[in-house]
Amino acid sequence: MSFATLAHFMMVGRSMHREVNTLRTTAPQSGLMISESFDVSEVLSEESRDAARTAITYQLFFVFETYLRDLILTVLSEANKETWWDSVPANVRDDVSKLEENEDKKRWMNIDSRGKLSLTTLPQLLSIIDDPANWKAHFEPIVRDKQLIQQTRLVVHTRNTICHMSPVTVEEHERVQQVIRDWFRVVAP
Repeated sequence: MSFATLAHFMMVGRSMHREVNTLRTTAPQSGLMISESFDVSEVLSEESRDAARTAITYQLFFVFETYLRDLILTVLSEANKETWWDSVPANVRDDVSKLEENEDKKRWMNIDSRGKLSLTTLPQLLSIIDDPANWKAHFEPIVRDKQLIQQTRLVVHTRNTICHMSPVTVEEHERVQQVIRDWFRVVAP
């Protein structure tokens, strides 16, 4: 076999490999093991591919929400280390109290103890920042423009889509990326 024939064969093989991997019925290369010997992606290939793509958007939300929680805790505790939680809107504090009670009942699940802010949702985090007293006193000098908060509210639907185990579109993923880039451009981590 000549070098040219071999090179052509390899090029066609790579092209076919790429094409086959774009088919929805092809299992993702990474697989999705549910035991040492069973890869569920071989049985549920479409769902596994959707999960792999959606996982990237989930990771962005995970990092971003953790960042917002840390930002809020830092800013509010700098203002008043002992009573920072009192600066959180009453409806958010009430919701978190209910979740704490529920988690206390679920101790058998081996959930690590978590701080109060870890029980908040993205909309609640935004409401803490956007609260009139918090905004003027603490967050306006850092965030500077409430439009950033409004833009973030637009991606809450995407977060909920992921949390309800539905795939997200490329456009939704890109919108999430843009919102997070905007935050990091304005409020550097």
